[in-house]
Amino acid sequence: MMDIKRYPRESLRDEKGMILVVSLMLISVLLLLGTTAVMTSTTDMKISANYKTGIQASYVAEAGIEEARARMGADFLPATGATGQIVDSSPTSTTWSVSIGGAGPYTSIQSALVYTVSIVHQKNAANQILYWGDVNGDGLYERTTSPTSMTGLANKNIYLVTSNGVAANANKTIEVEMAKLPPITVPGALYVNASTSIIGNANINGNDQCGTDATTNVPGVVSSLAPGTVDKSNNSTVTGTGGSPSITYNHPVLSVRTMIDSQKQAANYTYNVVSATHTGMSWGTPTLPSDLSQPSSCSVQNIVYYNTHNGSNYTDIKLAGGTTGCGILLVDGDLDINGGFSWYGVILVSGSVKYTGGGSKNVTGGVIAGGSVIADVVGGNSNIVYCSSAVNSQTENKPFSRLSWKEQNI
Repeated sequence: MMDIKRYPRESLRDEKGMILVVSLMLISVLLLLGTTAVMTSTTDMKISANYKTGIQASYVAEAGIEEARARMGADFLPATGATGQIVDSSPTSTTWSVSIGGAGPYTSIQSALVYTVSIVHQKNAANQILYWGDVNGDGLYERTTSPTSMTGLANKNIYLVTSNGVAANANKTIEVEMAKLPPITVPGALYVNASTSIIGNANINGNDQCGTDATTNVPGVVSSLAPGTVDKSNNSTVTGTGGSPSITYNHPVLSVRTMIDSQKQAANYTYNVVSATHTGMSWGTPTLPSDLSQPSSCSVQNIVYYNTHNGSNYTDIKLAGGTTGCGILLVDGDLDINGGFSWYGVILVSGSVKYTGGGSKNVTGGVIAGGSVIADVVGGNSNIVYCSSAVNSQTENKPFSRLSWKEQNI
């Protein structure tokens, strides 16, 4: 017969008790995991929501910065119910300030966004007003306490704009330094960084054809090199300050390519070419005088940028067939002006400038040529006449530029 083992009742009770204990422990662990998951999920959702509202508040603060930037521009058109353009009536005052939103005095153009903006003059640790301009005549902008540049042009106030944006329960504060672009540094009717030949019947005049007195006159030709590196033929004329012919040497070297870089982002005409010829281009038509030794005029303001880089070095662009323009012409490379040509404003060329072929050539404003190659201005019936208003007007109405940006931690 089979031997049947029998277990004591006490052992069965112990096993059942152990199973119950383990089951309760498993349930407790599952409850703990579930509670932790819920808490973690809730925390993640709160973090995500806080991050989202924080980002929204940052965008709202940025909107306040942009409203301030727009209001300080020359062409601000107020929206319905909003007050108008912000005008700095005390540019030398250390206590000047205005605000947008809140207590005003400027009502925001926004109704759906909540932000308050304050605008003050930026100052240094000694409570001196800071300006944005060319301190040492190298063509580059920097912070300075001087209201005028080395060349006598007006530097521009730097403004500290603080905007606090609100979205739901989040607040973000952004600080931005901004300033208008100062006039381009044009030390003479023609500036060169290399040996130069003025031949033919060229006329280069540094006497300000648009100024009200002699204080705005400049030399006809300015060179960063030593005396003797500018060659002038007997048939050409170079007039202006500093003797006859009016040629100034050993000027601080202009960083022409950097000057081009500071302007090209705002170009409304951009061309990427390699050793190309463009004929009959028109970016505005200057009104020419009957005497081409006198200044032309134009109310159009364009920025034209030519990039001639071929992947390893810069090449050239030839403008031929009666090209005209008004504003700022930027050429990364060499510029060959062939045939008739008329420009009102400033021409910046990182390499050489050559006038070739027939036809009248007239530049009212100034020409800046840099680079390591020879910068030739070859004659014919060519004129470069300095005009301070043709130089200054090109940046006067440009939008404010951001110089710095930071988000405050609250």
